[in-house]
Amino acid sequence: MYKLVIVLVFSGFAQAEVLDLHLMGQRDQAPLYYHRLLQESLQAEGKSVKIILAPEMPLLRIYKLLDSGELSAHWFLQTAERDKRFLRVSVPLSFGLIGQRLLLVKKGQAEPYTKIKNLADLQASNKRAGMAQGWFDVMVWKANQLPVYEQVGDWRVLFKLAGAKNRGIDYLPRGAIEILDDFSQYPGLEIEPNLLLSYERDFVFYVSPHYPQLRDQIERALQAALASGLQRRLFDQLILPKVKSLNLNKRTVIQLNSSFKE
Repeated sequence: MYKLVIVLVFSGFAQAEVLDLHLMGQRDQAPLYYHRLLQESLQAEGKSVKIILAPEMPLLRIYKLLDSGELSAHWFLQTAERDKRFLRVSVPLSFGLIGQRLLLVKKGQAEPYTKIKNLADLQASNKRAGMAQGWFDVMVWKANQLPVYEQVGDWRVLFKLAGAKNRGIDYLPRGAIEILDDFSQYPGLEIEPNLLLSYERDFVFYVSPHYPQLRDQIERALQAALASGLQRRLFDQLILPKVKSLNLNKRTVIQLNSSFKE
């Protein structure tokens, strides 16, 4: 849902746009960067912004609420399907780091991955990744001949499955900007210390098709935030400190093909 209210300030005959943005929250603080980026970039353009949080929900539920207009916008990896279904804001959000994937594995089970040095080794290992149904990563892994388990419904069940024995999931690939938040909540898992699976794709905001004016407002605000350094400052403040401890530049990089036809 998105509501635009024009408030008249009669003393100066000024007009201020008040935007009610309905966004998804989460149990952790992972969405804070996206919420603040929207709020502060729009405020810098003279808008008054109120963010109204909906409970965390599965991917297909997010789609449904964007379709209906009950959610104003959400951040996703850019895909052709989402470009057709929603209104894309063409400003990358993570400076490419969401496509830098590290592995969450069952505690004590990281050692076998030390033998993996390239894509062929990973394919030969037959280790199976866990992902939610509908994620772009499912297409990436399949395009690179890597086994995938697809979870229907609540995707957070994957963390429990990965931490259990004989549940058909060997690892969870998670973006460099999100894996530490995940790790802190699931002590039965650990971050594999040597590998980095990389593909070229980034998060963007998608706006409900009910609100083309809002998409245009967000696009202008984010372009200005990128040019002014506001986006970089928020990213460095809220995301980068987590990433630095992951030693991305010391890991073995396995490049994954993501240029396939969707």
